[in-house]
Amino acid sequence: MQAIAVSEISAPISRRGETDISADVPLYPVVKELVHRSNPSDVLPVGWRPLAEDRYLISVAWPQGHPFYARVNGDHAANLIGETIRQCGLLLAHAAYDVPLGHHFVMWDMAYTREPARPASAVGTHRVEVEVVCSDLRLRGRRLGAMNCDMTLRADGRTVARGGGRFDIVSPAVYRRLRGAQIEAATQPVQPDPVPPAAVGRTRVMDVLLAPAPEPAPSADAPFGRWLLRADFGHPTLFDHRNDHFPGMLLVEAAFQAANATVAPALHHHTSAKVAFLGYVEYGHPCWIETRLRPTGMPQLTAIEVTGRQNGRPVFSALLEGASAQD
Repeated sequence: MQAIAVSEISAPISRRGETDISADVPLYPVVKELVHRSNPSDVLPVGWRPLAEDRYLISVAWPQGHPFYARVNGDHAANLIGETIRQCGLLLAHAAYDVPLGHHFVMWDMAYTREPARPASAVGTHRVEVEVVCSDLRLRGRRLGAMNCDMTLRADGRTVARGGGRFDIVSPAVYRRLRGAQIEAATQPVQPDPVPPAAVGRTRVMDVLLAPAPEPAPSADAPFGRWLLRADFGHPTLFDHRNDHFPGMLLVEAAFQAANATVAPALHHHTSAKVAFLGYVEYGHPCWIETRLRPTGMPQLTAIEVTGRQNGRPVFSALLEGASAQD
């Protein structure tokens, strides 16, 4: 896909000499299809351009009043960072490396560290610049088949997060062979009632991804907390297009909510996250979300391991490190 340069863009962000990025070069525009979004209000990147071979700059607009990406204690929502990483990777695969629309992306892992964001206006948007370095590019035939993305997120010239992820890319034909009957058989079943929103750091019932679950049998490695994964399939952000499995970013949000439920009534303000996607989480089969507290050696630091299990095997895991505090 050939990007079209535009000459009128928003005022550049001050970088205070932190990088060698010129502020005077126009950006290519971004359309929602490039980041696999249906609703324009959920599109985070607004422009991009190459800096050097396999190095790019993406201008991102973080919404301040978005109902799903809610701020906590003046900090930007943690799920904005993960979604920024996801959308920037998709954008570059399509716009910079010519991956056709309609191809499927299989994310294997995501990790980031973040700094507390300074409070900004409660309305409008907050601009973030994302510097991306793509590496370990692997081809399938003449098409990009996999790559790593390392990202530095800056706001007002200051680094607010560093992270990235690794993903594979498969054609529609390969995806059909990979998923087989699951594509057509994937029906969205009736979901169990959620836990109270406040227990997971949310205010809307539709955002809650955990349901009460029976206590596990006592054992040496019994989880600290245990829930069932559930979802509102009419959620405009989590399910803005048809899926034949629970989306990866929904699983990341479920991990955040499980961490909050583990330290409730406090909230877990994590400063680092490491997430591994180990398999597809299917509709129609219970997925157990379990948390365990892990030692950190630092009294002020809490480490929470979150594991998703379905049909007796792990399907995703997350390690969240941070501090617990009242909202």
